[in-house]
Amino acid sequence: MMNKKLALLTTLTITGLLLAGTTASVLAAGITQEDAQKTALEAAKLKEEDVIFSKLEKGFDDGVEIFEIDFIIPGETKYEFDIDAATGAILDQGTEMWEKEDDFEYAALIEESKSGKKAAASGEITEKKAKEIALKDAGVKESDTLFINCRKDMDDGVARFEVEFRTADGMEYDYDIQIDTGKILERNAEMDD
Repeated sequence: MMNKKLALLTTLTITGLLLAGTTASVLAAGITQEDAQKTALEAAKLKEEDVIFSKLEKGFDDGVEIFEIDFIIPGETKYEFDIDAATGAILDQGTEMWEKEDDFEYAALIEESKSGKKAAASGEITEKKAKEIALKDAGVKESDTLFINCRKDMDDGVARFEVEFRTADGMEYDYDIQIDTGKILERNAEMDD
């Protein structure tokens, strides 16, 4: 009788450890930036084409890995969301009414958004596509990055996106991607000291 109880207890313990390990690995996988954006938009009851994203960053708040998702409706409202990168839960959210000084603060972003919509219509790649190209070339998933930044630049008369990202193992990646073709013009990967 004692051996049966011991065998049952051992089996239950091993099963519990396997389930806990599976749950931990599922939670560790977390959500993507796109998932976080979708969650924020759904909470605001808006569509991606109705807003301009002003901040898309992965960071930490009180030891919790989060996505900071901010977007605006120019002339109307500013939205801010902190979304748990592991679970997708909204940890904090807020809205503010648009103020006159916001016209100046967000002028470049609004103009860039208008240019991006024109670029999409003309066949140029978008910021999102530039990120996808760089991540694919590096063999890295966006969910595995600690941060990813992308900005437009002009160098030697060629319009390009500069994409920078870092992974948890300390690798830093830099890409220059031609806007009108999506061609990788330069790439660099090095271990941060």
